[in-house]
Amino acid sequence: MNRRSLLLALPLAACATPPRLPGDTAFIAPNIAFRVPAPGLLGQSVAVAQTVQADYGGVGMVFEAQIALTPEGLDLVALDGLGRRALTIGWHGTDPVAEAAPWLPEQVSPANMLADIALLYWPEALLRPALLAAGARLEATPERRAVFAGGQEVVRVEYAQPGWGGRALLRNLAFGYSLRVTSVLLAP
Repeated sequence: MNRRSLLLALPLAACATPPRLPGDTAFIAPNIAFRVPAPGLLGQSVAVAQTVQADYGGVGMVFEAQIALTPEGLDLVALDGLGRRALTIGWHGTDPVAEAAPWLPEQVSPANMLADIALLYWPEALLRPALLAAGARLEATPERRAVFAGGQEVVRVEYAQPGWGGRALLRNLAFGYSLRVTSVLLAP
């Protein structure tokens, strides 16, 4: 499978053809539409550079991202392995706005990217009610998070170093992909 095929296949990119959802809502498992709590609810400012190693079906891809989070919103820029801008997301109001490169498959879902970021980094107090509204529940310790739906674990997050400036592994067990994320905090 080549890179282009991987982009089409990544569940992060919403490989299934689900019903159209609002820009802040993504399927994190079949029939589990998770509405991402707005970044302004975090009430904090963070700037990180990330290296993300995505794996789906034994095929991997690495991309770079920068995220700037403030009480006013979130900005994300993702570059592919060739350094081309793949996706830009700005969320400074009720709905995120995304701009994808013309070569990026239309199946790539900014909402799923936002959902993965929220599952990795949003505080438990924001995640719990949003996941309950989606029909899922969160179990968390400082070293790991697990999302359950219908009695099954659908997403697992493990932290080598908890927080924005560390390493984390997100495994979406429902859709069969993983993300190894290494984040470095940037000076404000």
